[in-house]
Amino acid sequence: MSFSSDHSPAPTALTPAQLRDRLARAGLRATRQRLLILECLLTLPGHPTAEQVHRQVAERESSISLGTVYKTLDSFVAAGLTRRVASAEGSARRYDADCTEHHHLFCTDTQEIIDYCDPQLDALIREFFAAKGLHNFEPHSFSLHVRGCKVARK
Repeated sequence: MSFSSDHSPAPTALTPAQLRDRLARAGLRATRQRLLILECLLTLPGHPTAEQVHRQVAERESSISLGTVYKTLDSFVAAGLTRRVASAEGSARRYDADCTEHHHLFCTDTQEIIDYCDPQLDALIREFFAAKGLHNFEPHSFSLHVRGCKVARK
């Protein structure tokens, strides 16, 4: 089992060639705007909102609108480059560049989204759905979203 939170350090930046390759593998053209938005999404820590991505993008390219950032992030979601994650209240769209199987814990006090990985939990969920034999539905992936509050350790 492993945890990582919104407050973890930002990931290392990728080279322009690596960014172009990611877009190409997802079937997207490597436009200047897409490259910049993808780079910002990948370097911001945690699960940024489109507004946070836009603020970082605007520091380098003021002509890119918030609407363009939203449309681009939605195209990244459709292409499998990122996932959309609801905030604790479900109001703000947040994005997760980590598309590996993992779950999210939402702290209702701090609004923090904590990544949670546990292979044993994943196996239990797969076994549960296999035993239920869902009628005309085969799950390909899943993500558990748990709301609660961080508590002080004793």
